[in-house]
Amino acid sequence: MELLGYAQPCVAHAGEFVEVKVSTTQAGFTAEVVRLGRTVRPAVPQVADGHFPGRRQELVSGSYLIASLGESLAGREHSVQFWFFPTLLAGRQCLMAGFGADGGWEVAAGDDGRLSFARLSAAGDVLDSVSSGPPLRARRWYFAAASWDAGGAVTLVAAARDPRRSGADPDDGVRHDLGGPLAAARMISVGAAVPDGRPRRCFNGKIDTPRVFTGTLSPGARQALAADADAARIGGLRHEWRLGPEAARPPHRVCDAGPGRRDGVLVNMPTLGVTGRNWRAATESFAADPGQYRAAHFHSDDLSDAGWATDLSFEVPAEWPSGVYGIRLRAGEHEDTVPLIVTAAGLGRRAGLGRGAGPGRAAAAVLLPTFSYLAYANEHASWERPIKASVGGAGELVVTERDRYTAEHRLLSLYELHADGSGTCLSSWRRPVLNMRPGYHLPLVRGPHQFSADLELLDWLESRGADVDVITDDDLHLQGAAALDPYRVVLTGSHPEYWSGPMLDGLDSYLADGGRLMYLGGNGFYWVTSAPADDPFVIEVRRGMAGTRVWESPPGEWHQAMTGEHGGIWRHRGRPPQALAGVGFTAQGFDRSLPYRVEAAAAAGRAGFILEGIDLAAPLGGAGSVLGGPAGFEVDRADPALGTPAHAVLIASARGFSDAYQGTVEDVTTADSQQGGTVSELVRSDVVFFETPAGGAVFSVGSIAWCGALRDAGEETPVGRMTWNVLSRFLDEKPFEGQEADV
Repeated sequence: MELLGYAQPCVAHAGEFVEVKVSTTQAGFTAEVVRLGRTVRPAVPQVADGHFPGRRQELVSGSYLIASLGESLAGREHSVQFWFFPTLLAGRQCLMAGFGADGGWEVAAGDDGRLSFARLSAAGDVLDSVSSGPPLRARRWYFAAASWDAGGAVTLVAAARDPRRSGADPDDGVRHDLGGPLAAARMISVGAAVPDGRPRRCFNGKIDTPRVFTGTLSPGARQALAADADAARIGGLRHEWRLGPEAARPPHRVCDAGPGRRDGVLVNMPTLGVTGRNWRAATESFAADPGQYRAAHFHSDDLSDAGWATDLSFEVPAEWPSGVYGIRLRAGEHEDTVPLIVTAAGLGRRAGLGRGAGPGRAAAAVLLPTFSYLAYANEHASWERPIKASVGGAGELVVTERDRYTAEHRLLSLYELHADGSGTCLSSWRRPVLNMRPGYHLPLVRGPHQFSADLELLDWLESRGADVDVITDDDLHLQGAAALDPYRVVLTGSHPEYWSGPMLDGLDSYLADGGRLMYLGGNGFYWVTSAPADDPFVIEVRRGMAGTRVWESPPGEWHQAMTGEHGGIWRHRGRPPQALAGVGFTAQGFDRSLPYRVEAAAAAGRAGFILEGIDLAAPLGGAGSVLGGPAGFEVDRADPALGTPAHAVLIASARGFSDAYQGTVEDVTTADSQQGGTVSELVRSDVVFFETPAGGAVFSVGSIAWCGALRDAGEETPVGRMTWNVLSRFLDEKPFEGQEADV
């Protein structure tokens, strides 16, 4: 990639400063801010028009702990001790290292597959090394200890943990001579060697409770530590870093429980809230016994912050209307448009029944699913490892240079596996997100997805002359119902899959107070998602062991480290999507989308306004940018057993999907080969309408592909006409009457 960038933040309010970070191989680039919609046009007033010098900025992955000792770790003799659990044994990987101005030392999983101790140069290169202990095996806990003097004499000990009891049985160790003195350490790193702020020889696996001692550990002391004795009772303890889930939130500080009191900081967000060397299978959560979760899972491809320098910055003008903007970068023939969402949230007031009349506010808002954008950020699993049965006969996937760049540079979404095979449960905005671009097509469906699909919704609203504000998941998560209350109507994007508890609570409150929801997507309100209030740049998802998923959480690691809540899908937390929106996820497939068949009976009842101008006898929607129709990709069904209100009206339904569409695994209690679209009654997409208390209502379409079928060749389709019918009535102040929501 010759030119790419990212913005911090990428969701901004008026008056907030935005920093743009750019990497290019060109000598310079230009930048301007444009408004993204039916046409791309410059923002007014322009704030970033100009020429800027170019520079190459690298993506450096790898998570680690770093701690400054303040003064050097001086003296004749020192020791370190920790437990480790390798998950990928490939080449030399640093477990723990110390650095000073003249060099340092490193304990590592060595090239020879055993525990290794090395003397390092000032640049962090290995000068001399020795190995000890048994050959290492992946996914097994090991006790490690090393003692050395300033002259370079080292005793290195490694022992596998006995799974039948609580500890390990280390031998007395062998004394080795490195042939040169060891420099005094001023910095300690865990999980990677970091002599100059750049991680190298990154470890893949867990490390539990790294410690530093002054003096040599005797065989008896090592035996006691291997049996999980209290380290404070062993002479010489100086530092003990406890890697617990409390460091999952900013500033990611790890407490030093030793008398040295030099807290560490986690960089690039290793996974926390993971089982440690003393975990017992009866314990399901770190809330039950924090002492069993004093480990961090480090990965060589963790990247929560690219750390790029800022190339330009600007303040979002108050004159800019809310909406989707782009910082358009150009360098020679190369171009990149970095997205920037300007949100209206926080400007209004709690309107109650008078919602939609706030000064300077529209009566409707599009709620852009930024949590879902972040979950899918740089996703490439779907084309690297496609579900072949679901693709069907759709043909060859079209993979672009941008897609390949994300895979080659290990830019991971929540759908990827780390290099060691573990699932990626953290995603961050502090890096380029190359599939969040106008015009992006997901290779799996040969069409727009997430951000690019939602631009089609905004484009249609603009073509209709609709006055709408734009708000985001971030706003709803932080502000709750207050983010929605100024609006008479809230429209979702095409795939609002990832929702936090505060978001669900906020939408529940909004609907209970008479708000109106147009759910214009599929597979919504599905995964339990956490995000810290003090860090708007990151989300966490634990997949649990259920739901339609590409990986699952290991036993004992089902709880989100950030909040302690149980992960998985909301349906299994007692909040199925049907109870909120009337429909919920039922099937996915990637060969083609279908039209709907309208339920003629709906036209004669209280939902008749939805079908005005619609040919009831014709299929609804024969075209669309997502697989060629309005019902497809991932679809939802109504289901009273899961909470669809009894008074909900079925407006239309799409059936007859191919067997490329398979029902969700959460609906399968016993596999019977009857989950395909040609045989399963559950594989369908339903469009429903129902009223709520206090004069509100809900309209749900149950398909990701719907927003791609609002227009065809620039002309509004019957799908668009139906959507406009609903929006027009939902904007009317007249309350909905005659039906009460089920209690």
